Amino acid sequence: MEGNMLYHQYLKANSEYFGKQEMTMNPYEVNNIPDTYTVISDSNSVWKYYHAKDVSLPEQGWKIHLTSSFEDSQSVLDRVARFCMDEKIEFKHLKDRHSFINMNSKNANRASSGKFITVYPANEEIFVELLKDLSEITKDFKKGPYILSDKRWENSNVFYRYGGFKLILNEQGDHCIRDERGNLIKDQRTPFYQIPDFVKDFDDYLNTINHSDDLEHKEESHLAKYDIKTALSYSNAGGVYLATRKKDNLKVIIKEARPNAGLDGGPRDALERQRIEYDALKKLKNISGVVNLIEYFQEWEHYFLVEEFIEGRDLRQWIAQEYPFLRDTDGGSICDHAKNIKKILLQLFALTDQMHINGVAMGDLQPANVMVTEDLTVKIIDFETAMPVDSEERPKMETIGFVSREMRTGGSRDWFGLKRLVKYLALPVLSSDDLDRYLQDNHLYWIKKNYGESFYHFILALQKECDEKIKGYHQYLPQEIILYNKKRDLNLYSMINKLIRGLENNLTDDERLINGDIRQFEMSEGKFNFLTGGSGAAFMLTKCNSRSVNVDNWIQSFLMDNLSSVKDNGLLTGKTGMLALLYEKGYKEVVLNELNVLRNNVNDTNIALRSGLSGIGLFLISLYFETESTEYLEFAKEIEKLIELNKVKEESLKVNDWMAVGIGLIDGLSGVSLFYSALYSATNNKKYLEEAELLLRKDLEKTKKDDVTGVLQTLDDRNRLLPYLSGGSIGVAVSIWFLNHVSGQDLFKEELGAIVNLSKMRCTISGGLFDGTGSFLLIPSMVDSGLDQKRILMEIMNLLNIFLIKKNDYYVYPGQFSYRLSDDVYTGSSGIVLALMGIVKSNPLYWLPLVNSDEFLVKTKMKNLSVTVN
Repeated sequence: MEGNMLYHQYLKANSEYFGKQEMTMNPYEVNNIPDTYTVISDSNSVWKYYHAKDVSLPEQGWKIHLTSSFEDSQSVLDRVARFCMDEKIEFKHLKDRHSFINMNSKNANRASSGKFITVYPANEEIFVELLKDLSEITKDFKKGPYILSDKRWENSNVFYRYGGFKLILNEQGDHCIRDERGNLIKDQRTPFYQIPDFVKDFDDYLNTINHSDDLEHKEESHLAKYDIKTALSYSNAGGVYLATRKKDNLKVIIKEARPNAGLDGGPRDALERQRIEYDALKKLKNISGVVNLIEYFQEWEHYFLVEEFIEGRDLRQWIAQEYPFLRDTDGGSICDHAKNIKKILLQLFALTDQMHINGVAMGDLQPANVMVTEDLTVKIIDFETAMPVDSEERPKMETIGFVSREMRTGGSRDWFGLKRLVKYLALPVLSSDDLDRYLQDNHLYWIKKNYGESFYHFILALQKECDEKIKGYHQYLPQEIILYNKKRDLNLYSMINKLIRGLENNLTDDERLINGDIRQFEMSEGKFNFLTGGSGAAFMLTKCNSRSVNVDNWIQSFLMDNLSSVKDNGLLTGKTGMLALLYEKGYKEVVLNELNVLRNNVNDTNIALRSGLSGIGLFLISLYFETESTEYLEFAKEIEKLIELNKVKEESLKVNDWMAVGIGLIDGLSGVSLFYSALYSATNNKKYLEEAELLLRKDLEKTKKDDVTGVLQTLDDRNRLLPYLSGGSIGVAVSIWFLNHVSGQDLFKEELGAIVNLSKMRCTISGGLFDGTGSFLLIPSMVDSGLDQKRILMEIMNLLNIFLIKKNDYYVYPGQFSYRLSDDVYTGSSGIVLALMGIVKSNPLYWLPLVNSDEFLVKTKMKNLSVTVN
């Protein structure tokens, strides 16, 4: 599942923090299991295995997969399991209905989707017999989703492919099988059928006995009326294709639906949602602002909805490309944007009214479902969640930030979605319904200050009209708007102290210490590490001289007990960052012992700062400066040799986070450069300085300067311009600044200046240190001029006030996308405090888990120009 989609699983009800939602798993049951079977059910696996004790399976072979509809799944399992146990055949099945829905959801892996039961034949003869027997005993059941990686047996729910029975991995961690010579080759797990060459003859034989419609010649395809140009997207629900109609060259979109696949939480499949869209478009055919329906037909087992192609962008793309994110001197860009917003919103308001008059509510009115053409004409698309306006059915697919639990009908949900769109187009910052009650005043205050009174009152008036429309469906009391007449908090020390109090008031009594990002649950060491776990918050509290006893209790009760089992050695994601905390807290002997163990076992091929060799090396250099023990400097040099060996390997910059980008400070070459700069400062060896500069030059090749705004950002492989600490140009700037700090030079002056210009940023989607507003807090410390520093600081403080939430006498801070509050370093208040302290200390490295950051900065500063040359 894509990482950002995982957040939906952690939006725990009645909680302002991320937490695993309680889910009804509804396990599948197999009864009367004979004692000749061993049942294996690993908590980390979605599968339940049934091992026949007297059967020896080969490493690989022809395997059989059975698919099923959701409603038939237990009955199919009953028959197949009983048959397999009677015949002493090994098999496995999905352990519960929750796993079944996930495996077949819209965002599931297309190659594995549809697989409900896997059967392992001991040889080819048994395999062929099982194909016949299993298709016979399941013939009465409705067809399940087609398994794209396999070939169907006859016209049944039985599929087959050649692959591994046992886990065989190569050095890259790929699933493998052996060729006829015993060499490892990749076990291809693709969303289309393919076999290794050495079994082609047997596959040809299977084709001669497999009387399947899939293998027979079909009459002329209905799709043949269209010339498919490209696939715009693929999901487990089906593809979306750009095409032209051959008879008149009309440009169209063709949307494919796979029956029983692409399940939502209902669980509705892709076909049911497509039929909902088809019915809605028929009812709305006379409304010019709704996408035109061309035709609807079945082709083979799949169904296709053909719609007009709209030359334009959806509102997400339009905002990303047209929003004036950077302030200009005369304010012209923000005024132009205000005019464009008005034009779009007034059309949307009228369109929503017209749809409702025709009895149709969209059910999911949000930016991705609204297209705008070049002249800003609005068209609404994607009616998979459409419903009658007075329907009280709860949509199974909702877009966080544009929905509210208070909305009880389809019509009121549309008006609430539009109300949120009104604000989003003016200020593209997301927030969940749970946090918007805190953030609404921040956002409206920002809109008033940046756009002026007239536009601010337009926004309020349109939102009020949406509220009145909602009241036409059911009782609704909108949140009161209270804009204080005083200025927002621009005092550094006030912010720091109130954020610390907020964190101290919300510490947990479990192994996490703090409420943080979902990575606490999703990633190994996520509860303990510096980035998302307790170590980062405890490190911050220690450096800020917090008197909370919770940190010491947490270290004794949880961190020390788990330290030896931590497998990740990384600075931000693993043990090294934890050692930085322990050293600060006086556990010096523990740190030295752990480093001895690490020295004997370090063999990482990852060179990045986040979780690889550069981060470990940087910590060692800080420890060397603190202790003056050459043992740690020698260890750092050993790390450098490992980096030198591994940096040419393709996987040397291993990105192990779903949001990570292999450019810049955290996961790119700028982070490796930071280590080399520090190593130069410790050794005066010029080769390290030269390497630091070279690595930065390579990273700067992946940046792009805007000639109009004068800012420099990184450009990733998805063509996104990124300014942030993680993956963005601010991270590159930190490495440039440190290179100049240790060398006394003024390298990359133009590039650094162009990155500093990012202080003109008006807003960011999220507020965190690594991927949001917090990144910009590092800019003031990299500016020499006092006047420039003060101006930049004020600009960034205004940016920060978009996210800062006041509660009682303290502040709390929203995490990623402002879905929930967070206190970690990566996305929450701990990272913001460390960045603010960096401004106080004039230290843009203050957020890093190093030993005695202040002294590290002093001792790395260039003292003289004499260098050692090797």
